[in-house]
Amino acid sequence: MEIGPPVKKLKHSDSYCEISTDIFDRYIQLIDNKKNLKAVLSDEFDSPLKLVKVFVGHIKDVKNISKTILALNQKIPLKELQHLKRVRRQDVILCPTNFFNDTSSIQDFIECYVPELKDMFEYFKQVEVPLNPPKIDRHFQETKRIWSCNFHPNKYLEKLTGDEFFPPYDLKNHRLFMKVVFEVAKFYSIKYNIDSIDSTFKNINATIVVDPNLQTIVALSFDNRQAHPVQHSAMLAIDNVAKTQDGGVWNSKENNNEYVGVPEDVLPYLKEKFPSLKYYQKEYKNDLEDKIKSKEGPYLCTGYYIYMLREPCVMCSMALVHSRVQRVFFCVGNDECGALKSKTKLQTIASLNHHFEVFTDFL
Repeated sequence: MEIGPPVKKLKHSDSYCEISTDIFDRYIQLIDNKKNLKAVLSDEFDSPLKLVKVFVGHIKDVKNISKTILALNQKIPLKELQHLKRVRRQDVILCPTNFFNDTSSIQDFIECYVPELKDMFEYFKQVEVPLNPPKIDRHFQETKRIWSCNFHPNKYLEKLTGDEFFPPYDLKNHRLFMKVVFEVAKFYSIKYNIDSIDSTFKNINATIVVDPNLQTIVALSFDNRQAHPVQHSAMLAIDNVAKTQDGGVWNSKENNNEYVGVPEDVLPYLKEKFPSLKYYQKEYKNDLEDKIKSKEGPYLCTGYYIYMLREPCVMCSMALVHSRVQRVFFCVGNDECGALKSKTKLQTIASLNHHFEVFTDFL
């Protein structure tokens, strides 16, 4: 039984309509380059360091530094600034300025909370120090110029923020699959006579789902928004993945029995264009039936890569979160409602229960 409104099929002729495919061919040529892809990361990696004001005391005798630090850590711990070293030369961080709201002076504050240190400091001053711990070496270099800090390098994150994340072989595959996305969009734009296509691809989108371990196309889809308001290409692609796992909601006469997640109308076209590509087959699924039915088996898009022509909207991006994708690649931004870079970066929201990596900059 079909769930939701009946799906209306877009009208198309028996033969391919004559529309311009120049824009697709041009993008496919542009995609075929050796420039590395760029990860879409949280704004914190590109934003200036966030600073917070603290009170600092200049200690009179350096011999008393250890005693002073011990007393301060015990009675005025800096829970939110643990990435900072408490002392820098003879300057010691006492507390953030917002701690100081019920005494007439910082000296009174020290005498009230750490009386044993009341005669330790020559003078006091306010300074700004980095609020957050450095995550990459560039932030560490900026932070330590302001105040001494602790830093634990993350090699993966350093590579992710750099310009050479993907090795040449992987990069070649990512660009190949993005070409497939554009060929899918080209095929259906011709089939459905969609002739109002501009460089933003506002009225179309295409998606393919790839198992990176097998380099196999699991599912693909093209926009059906004009006929069904929820059938964006990402939503259809996820539903086609569900079909490979004996699920799925929307009925589709175009999906075949052998390649469950791939519409049969576009398959001959893709096989001619990309003869070396592999597609997810039912025979493979049957071989792994025990694994799929086990607790360790796949849940929708777990571990899969998603390649999209255009940056997905919030609805599609949340669907990608819930389907547990591993990585999302898109080529063209979506200035109106893009949820992975243009309007927001949903993948960076810490409170979500699943996160995926996002890559772009194919052109």
